[in-house]
Amino acid sequence: MSTRRLFFGIGLDSPTTAVIQRWLDDSVEYHKAPTLSRNWHITLAFLAQVEASTTDALIEFAGQLNVAPFELHFAQSGYWAHNGIFYLSPSPCEALESLAAPLRDISEQWQLYTNPYAYLPHITLFRNHKPIPQVRAPIEPFTLTVSNFHLYHSHALQDGLHYTPIASFGLSA
Repeated sequence: MSTRRLFFGIGLDSPTTAVIQRWLDDSVEYHKAPTLSRNWHITLAFLAQVEASTTDALIEFAGQLNVAPFELHFAQSGYWAHNGIFYLSPSPCEALESLAAPLRDISEQWQLYTNPYAYLPHITLFRNHKPIPQVRAPIEPFTLTVSNFHLYHSHALQDGLHYTPIASFGLSA
């Protein structure tokens, strides 16, 4: 049976992507290309390789979650030296935690993937970038309104990596 590499995540809208791209272009010095802006997102839960029957059950599970729309506020960048990841992180948000927790839990319960790290939501801007990119000016704070999330398929095509939504879920009060 075939499997697909999947994860739950929150996509970025075009205005948010433009703000981040402008900041990278104007205020960050780097020597390696950033991750593709089409792939910028916030991971809620990584699932690894998933079979079709399990994918259907995950879609059903995610569709039953009841989380109201919320806002994420961004004003901080960060860097993990061990893997060269440079990222933007939102301010702590209880609603984001409430959305991510059951998705991460079901991944572990169904033995799809157990994440060895605590949940640290972020937007990955660079991978394997050593040393840290030099930030000449911090990003101007911005807000992302979250009204939906997606189940993404991570796959490679001729023009690089793609994160394609295969199911979308609206948030409602």
